[in-house]
Amino acid sequence: MRLLKLKAYQLLANYRKPMSYNFWDTYPLPPFSAVKGWFHRVIDATDYIPISICIQGKPGSVVYDLQTLIKFDRLRSEKAQTVIDGFNKALSKSPTFIANIFDIDLNIYLLSDNVYMRKFMENIFEKEFPHLGRYEDIIRIDSVNLIDVKEKEFSMFVDEHKIDYGIYLKKETANKLNIEGINYRMNFKYEIIDGVRYFSKVDIVYTDNAIINTGKFLFDSEDERIIELIGDL
Repeated sequence: MRLLKLKAYQLLANYRKPMSYNFWDTYPLPPFSAVKGWFHRVIDATDYIPISICIQGKPGSVVYDLQTLIKFDRLRSEKAQTVIDGFNKALSKSPTFIANIFDIDLNIYLLSDNVYMRKFMENIFEKEFPHLGRYEDIIRIDSVNLIDVKEKEFSMFVDEHKIDYGIYLKKETANKLNIEGINYRMNFKYEIIDGVRYFSKVDIVYTDNAIINTGKFLFDSEDERIIELIGDL
């Protein structure tokens, strides 16, 4: 199987969890929706492109920041200081705590049509500066290339694999292998019906400390990583 492999680094990033407002919490690794949206943006996609993704990384630590959040608000009184003419909206400010992942090494594997994977490779440095998470979360691209991967079978005591890096696994995979971690139900894609976004979600488990001693996985022999593709393909 041929995959697009991306190795990258971020000094600081917030992978914001939905519904976190006064405190912007973060996922430990980029969510699928962020990576998928980045892929579509780079290749100038105008329609949804089927894609499967494996997201891995080694986050260093979490640091907290206090920022002033400026946003559009409903116009509540005629005394609002700053009003956006023609929109009946005002600018509001509020202090917000931000959780930031610090010092992140990322391995991201993408499976899509070969045409789109090659277009991503061609365009990634031609677009605006690469960023993942917030607009200011610059990502350094260390390598991006197509690789061929095969399945590898693991067995107890003979060919075990230690997961000492962060990875999102399918919930059913984690349950089957008795792997403990943090459970998430993440947005993956959406469709718009009558002007409203309806999200399709995936149930995943994040782990960075587990032993694989049974079953078959796609395997990156260069970095010695298992690959769990999650998505459409």
